[in-house]
Amino acid sequence: MGIERMITPPIPLHVSALFIALVFGIAFFSIIAVHVCGVRGGLAFADRRRNLSVTILFLLVWLAFTNIIALSGLLANFASMPPMFLLVVLPPFLFLAVLMQAKTFNDLSENISGFWFVYVQSFRILMEFILWLLYRYQIIPVQMTFEGLNFDILVGLSAPFVAYYCFVKKSWSWKVALTWNIFGLLFLANIVTVAVLSTPYPFRHFMNEPANTVIFNFPFVWLPSLVVPFALLLHLISIRRLLRYKAV
Repeated sequence: MGIERMITPPIPLHVSALFIALVFGIAFFSIIAVHVCGVRGGLAFADRRRNLSVTILFLLVWLAFTNIIALSGLLANFASMPPMFLLVVLPPFLFLAVLMQAKTFNDLSENISGFWFVYVQSFRILMEFILWLLYRYQIIPVQMTFEGLNFDILVGLSAPFVAYYCFVKKSWSWKVALTWNIFGLLFLANIVTVAVLSTPYPFRHFMNEPANTVIFNFPFVWLPSLVVPFALLLHLISIRRLLRYKAV
């Protein structure tokens, strides 16, 4: 089979449904966070309504756009250089770069306890379970799971403990939370690298089958286009706050 096109094995409905539920859970948390920030930040009702409307519209448009791109089959052309996949992964990271520099966003995010930016990372437990299911159904290669080179589940499992002992009980230093976030970023970068090098592009490094093609299809195109950027954003906000106040 050539590198131009590879067909992803059928994805069981319950696995796709579980992942879609996770994605919409992330979207729901984002919407609630925007609402809470507006209320606690003392914004006028009209401003809060505008922020909520923009957030909801942005999420719906982005989810729809990436879904349409995936269903079109455009992402499955692995001979194209630069990769067509950049259409769904580059915009979120450019958006995060702009967002982290926006004063309004920085000021409003201060209205959410640092606890939540750590605790919510426990969603990665479910994400890793979903990846493991995909591996068991022979849809993704082993290196993308905790049985292989993916250590992301450690972040999810430890998130509730770091959040509680650093931000609630405050028996652990802010440096523990900072170190945890740094390792979280490293683990995230690790699995992103492994996933990219498992795709059937010419630069593929992991040659074991199956190749990583699931992320080019609905609904798992939302993994690199929404789930990964969401985890990255949580880490960036948490690290910035910890370095700014040097306290939890």
